[in-house]
Amino acid sequence: MPFGSFQQDGKQTLAFVLALAFWLFFIMVFVFLLPVSKRRKQDRKYRSKGGIGLLRFFSNKPAIVFDALLIAGIIALILTFIIPPLPGWITTAAIFTAVFFLEMHGLFNGRNYAYLNNR
Repeated sequence: MPFGSFQQDGKQTLAFVLALAFWLFFIMVFVFLLPVSKRRKQDRKYRSKGGIGLLRFFSNKPAIVFDALLIAGIIALILTFIIPPLPGWITTAAIFTAVFFLEMHGLFNGRNYAYLNNR
């Protein structure tokens, strides 16, 4: 973590808060995802297109935007590893954007979004 550290001389409180926030939001995603998935599976009128959301690209308008940004974020991340004298915060920002756009890609190309969008 660039701003917090678990080392004795680092900002331990910030590191623990960031770690706690990460796991809290990670668990909340699944708590909110379960009821939608359950309802989607019970709905006999809805037919899934099949396939995994992470492997499906450009399936709707928001997905087009985030898929293009995902590709740009991955290219930026690769460039930060190829060009070594860049500051650490640029690499951190590239990692953050690539992961964020990957999550948005999975969300907007997924079955649950298609189900909620078609209702």
